[in-house]
Amino acid sequence: MSKKIILLLITVLLTSCEGKSQTKQNSNMITFEKVQEMYTNMHSNGVDTDIKMLYGYFFTNVEPKQLEKVSEHLKKDGFEYVDIYSDDTGEYWLHMERIEIHDANSLFELNKILYAVADEFNVTSYDGFDVGNADKNQPIERDTYVVPEEYGTNDLIIDGVPKLIVANKGFERFPHKEEFFYFIEIKTKYAIDNASKLPSEDELEVLNNFEMFIESNLTQNKIFNYYIGRSTYNEERVFNLVTNEKEGAIGLLEFIKENGKQREFKYKIIEDKEWKLYSELISTLE
Repeated sequence: MSKKIILLLITVLLTSCEGKSQTKQNSNMITFEKVQEMYTNMHSNGVDTDIKMLYGYFFTNVEPKQLEKVSEHLKKDGFEYVDIYSDDTGEYWLHMERIEIHDANSLFELNKILYAVADEFNVTSYDGFDVGNADKNQPIERDTYVVPEEYGTNDLIIDGVPKLIVANKGFERFPHKEEFFYFIEIKTKYAIDNASKLPSEDELEVLNNFEMFIESNLTQNKIFNYYIGRSTYNEERVFNLVTNEKEGAIGLLEFIKENGKQREFKYKIIEDKEWKLYSELISTLE
C-alpha cells in the first residue's frame, strides 16, 4: 500500500517541560519511558522511524557565549549549527541538528551524552529534542493505512450480567474506510466458573490468544485486516475485524474451522460500507 504525506509536520518536542528549570542535568533527565512513548506514538501513527530523520537538539543558557562553545564542541561529532536565539524571558537557546537513525534506546543514550555536555560547559540545561523529515521542506511521511491504537472500554450490566466492551476509536480518523467494509464477526463460547458469567483469568488468556491467532493467520496469508473491538458477555466472546478481501477471509476461516485444532467458533462477514457496525460499537463506550 502506498504512503501519503501528511499536511502538517509531525514534530515531537520534549523541551522545557522536561528540563528548563534544571540546574544539574542529571537531576531531571528525560526518562527512557518518555522517549519510548514518543516512538510508540510515532509507530502508532504510521511513521517509519527506521529511516534517516532530522533530529534537533536544544540547549539553554542565560548568555550566548557558553552556548557557542557547546556548538563548536558538537560540530566535531557531526552536529550542524542552526541558530542561537533568545526567547521572551531573555534566555538564550542553542539549536543543533543531525540527520541520523534512532530508536528509543539509542536516543536515550545520546540524551545522556548531551546532558553531560551541558554539565561540562556549565550551561543551564540540555532541554530536549525534536524530530522531522530529513528533507526540511517536507513533513514527516506516514503510512495512512496504519490505524492508531486508541482503545476505549466500557462495563455494562445487562439483565444483571456484566458485559465488557473494548474497541479501537482510532478508526474515526481512518481515511480508507471506503476500501475496507467487510466486517468479520466471530463468536466463540467460553467456560465460566462464577455467577458473573465472565471467563476466568486462564480462559481469558485463551480467548485473547485465539483472537491473535485469527489476526495473525489473516495477516500471514496477506489478507489485510484491522481489529475493531470485542464484547465479552454471558458465556460468549464476540470480536470484530474489518477487511477488504471477503473471499480470502472466508477461505481462511473455513480452513481453520475444518482443521479442527482451534476452539469452536462461528463467523459471518457483513458488508457495511457506512461503517454502521463500528459506529454502534463506539457509541457503547464510556
